[in-house]
Amino acid sequence: MNNTLNNEQKSGIRLLLTSKAFERLAFYLIMAILLQYLMDSLKLESVAVGYYYSAFYGIIGFTTLFSGLLGDLKDRMKIVKAGFILLPLMYLAIAFLPSISYITITALIILAIGIGLISPNIIVFLGNIYNEKGNEIVGLSGFVLFTITVNLGALIAPPLSIFLKDSFGINSIFLVAALFGLLSLFLFLKFKIQYNKINLIAEQKSNLINTKSKNLNTIILVSILAIGVLIRFALNQKGLTFTFAIMDYIENADDLNQTLNDIEKYISFIFLFLFAIFIVRLKKLNWGKIFNFIIIGLIFSIAAFVLIASFTPLSKLINEKSIFIQSYVLLIIAETLISPAILYSIYRSSPIKYKGFLQGISLFVIALSNSLLFLGALLYEKNASLCFIVFGIILLIAILLIISLKKITNNKLTDIERNKDR
Repeated sequence: MNNTLNNEQKSGIRLLLTSKAFERLAFYLIMAILLQYLMDSLKLESVAVGYYYSAFYGIIGFTTLFSGLLGDLKDRMKIVKAGFILLPLMYLAIAFLPSISYITITALIILAIGIGLISPNIIVFLGNIYNEKGNEIVGLSGFVLFTITVNLGALIAPPLSIFLKDSFGINSIFLVAALFGLLSLFLFLKFKIQYNKINLIAEQKSNLINTKSKNLNTIILVSILAIGVLIRFALNQKGLTFTFAIMDYIENADDLNQTLNDIEKYISFIFLFLFAIFIVRLKKLNWGKIFNFIIIGLIFSIAAFVLIASFTPLSKLINEKSIFIQSYVLLIIAETLISPAILYSIYRSSPIKYKGFLQGISLFVIALSNSLLFLGALLYEKNASLCFIVFGIILLIAILLIISLKKITNNKLTDIERNKDR
């Protein structure tokens, strides 16, 4: 297996990820002030703001679900290009058009559609660049870099948004977002030129795999999507029941929450960078190792939930804040290993003809997991310690399922190799 990327591939990856970085910067810039903007500029009540805010995310999710399929069936490049064109136009519309509710909401709806057109298809472009074939597993490092790119936007945008608002007013945020949107469009157009220079295996109709390999990929895909619901439900409690526990157990909870948010922004970025370096240095990557990354991440997350569940006895031995900080860092490490591995596994196991659609499905699964978070809050109200034990059990079930998937995959691959030797 050849892990070496040629110059066209490396250039394509740089342009694509940089384009995505500016798109995320623009997005997080406005998300940092969107609620306040809707209340202050449009004079909307909090209930209406909550409705529009949820609808904005809902439209992104709905468009994402179908834009990947649209990319599979039509010209994926044109669809993503259309999305990138919509972004700066809508940012400028919000900045310059009158602050009338229906005008602003319409612009936000079109903006959400533009973002949805981009999200699943750009992941397919990234995976395609690695030109994997057969049982080659070489693209995970690119998906870690993709996660770093998204996190970089989340790290830089909020303080920049505050600075712009305090220094130049709230409209300056939309103007800068429009500038970032234009940069992302320009970089994507350059990426398009570079992408067309690559002799892409994924774009070749002759790139067919045998029936047994298809069956294996289907098993991996369905399993990862199902297991992903369990994992995301538990890990995303970091932003809900975890916060409830801090408020109940710790004095000056707001200070600790701010500390944890700061830790997440920087530590997550560092861990992802180290993970990317580690993967690049691996001589060979296979399904077994990818599943191991997920299992290790799940072990870290279980340890984090056990720490919180044992808070009362542990607080007599360890500083109370230290317990939450340690558990939070463990969850960050877990997400560092799990998120890119699952994202890549879904891309790699998807059929070539429907990679975009299944990326949309995977993003929809994440949204579905988020919609179930309230179950954790209900459980927390009944018994706080038991709540975190249940999260740990859910993740333990995920580990057992991943181990079973790993065994099935190894057996199937061995069978495929034996058939090749005959």
